[in-house]
Amino acid sequence: MTLMYLWIYTLVLVIIWWFFIVAKIHAYKFKNFSTNIPKVTKVLLIVLIILSISWYIVLLMWWNDSWTIDFKKNDFNFNEVNY
Repeated sequence: MTLMYLWIYTLVLVIIWWFFIVAKIHAYKFKNFSTNIPKVTKVLLIVLIILSISWYIVLLMWWNDSWTIDFKKNDFNFNEVNY
């Protein structure tokens, strides 16, 4: 299930980064019209990098937690037998 979330997140990131690349091309094309366009695209680049990496870390940590078994919970109802 978590692998599916990882693929969905990757697909969404590809779409978002594709829109960012298109915006970056347009920002380069129209950089003479405004001084704010290069600044905004740099800030957007930094935000996208931070969000991409941080959410991959969150998903991978969540995925690793779902694959581990905690034997200290005593969910298995094992009885200790002394012979």
